Amino acid sequence: MLAAGVVVEYNPMHNGHCYHLQKTKEVTGADALVAVMSGHFLQRGEPAVINKWARTEMALRNGVDLVLELPVVYSTQSARLFAFGAVATLHSLGTVGSICFGSEHGDLDSLLELSEIIASPPLALQTELESSLEQGLAYPAAFAGALKRYVSQTGVVKPDLVNHPNNMLGLEYLHALRKLNSPIRAFTIKRIASGYRDLTLHHSEIASATAIRKAIAENRKMDAYLPTSNLAILQKEFEQGRGPVTWDCFTQPLFSLIARSTPDELRTYAHFDQEGLAERVANALPNASSVTDLVYKVKTRRYTWTRIQRALTALLLGLRREQLDSMDLEKGPDSIRVLGFTEKGRALLKESASVASLPIFTNISRNVPAMMEANLRATALYSLGYPCREASNRGNETQKPVIFIKEDSSDIQ
Repeated sequence: MLAAGVVVEYNPMHNGHCYHLQKTKEVTGADALVAVMSGHFLQRGEPAVINKWARTEMALRNGVDLVLELPVVYSTQSARLFAFGAVATLHSLGTVGSICFGSEHGDLDSLLELSEIIASPPLALQTELESSLEQGLAYPAAFAGALKRYVSQTGVVKPDLVNHPNNMLGLEYLHALRKLNSPIRAFTIKRIASGYRDLTLHHSEIASATAIRKAIAENRKMDAYLPTSNLAILQKEFEQGRGPVTWDCFTQPLFSLIARSTPDELRTYAHFDQEGLAERVANALPNASSVTDLVYKVKTRRYTWTRIQRALTALLLGLRREQLDSMDLEKGPDSIRVLGFTEKGRALLKESASVASLPIFTNISRNVPAMMEANLRATALYSLGYPCREASNRGNETQKPVIFIKEDSSDIQ
């Protein structure tokens, strides 16, 4: 069976994502699609609007055959580690032959050329990077700035290529494939209609997930932008008190954690290592009315919105820098967590069982690897954000079976 991989968040899954899956099958010739999906907390340091099981169901009803969870210790990282964790998961499965990602330009050759430069950075690029780091910028921001200046000065590729987030994320997927010496072949398709940060619902059928979440917050109709099945799943989750989940749902527990922590204690958590960030968060707390308000008060050119959110996520989830260091994220995930599959996905999983380089978990017991233990804690804490506390079931992931969608039935097993 030919399988292609995609890396997704589906927050929530919309028509643009369905287009991506359709084109992925076309360009790769794959029989089955495997999605590595962020769980309850996402790459920009925010909670998903609905839980990972509902989003898994969305995926399985709209073209994905097997959904694997990206460990939370990767899903809340900057682009390089996020991409590496996802690609390493696909690579370790042993049955994925290709990966297809969306990009603003759809130009794989230029991205490959740029990825080679990143793999062996010339002196001029290293000099630009050192200059950026000396300004106190975090490494991801420093590297992005240095790369933009280098491309602008040398013209090795079109300068506009490095000004778009999905192009840059695509570069990181290519970098991860190179680092793993993976046989997985890369493809890219050009994104259509809406950019990631587009807040408007102006296209007839495709809008960004950001615009859809804004519509959810404003209680506006979005029927045209989601598959019918996914709209029904969203409505069910909301009606049963399991969404929408936003950062402000965590104001009380997060503010309590900040209030009882000194700046030195805050600095022990991931993403709080940037100089002055811990003090700024602590000082802003007394006048903040919500998590969103806190981030707004802390944000500066130096402390980006995303960086602050990632730091707050690490604090909420108890992800300390020492703990992440012990996991050695540069080596890749320690296991494969299956969230759901179709009949075709189940067959692919059986093929993978004999060739996968990591243990595969479909159901969760108490004794699990360290990264999966962090996932369990993230699930328990995420459930605190449900609008209806009775719906949370205390976030007990051991009671959640893998989702199985029969291809000739609408029943969930």
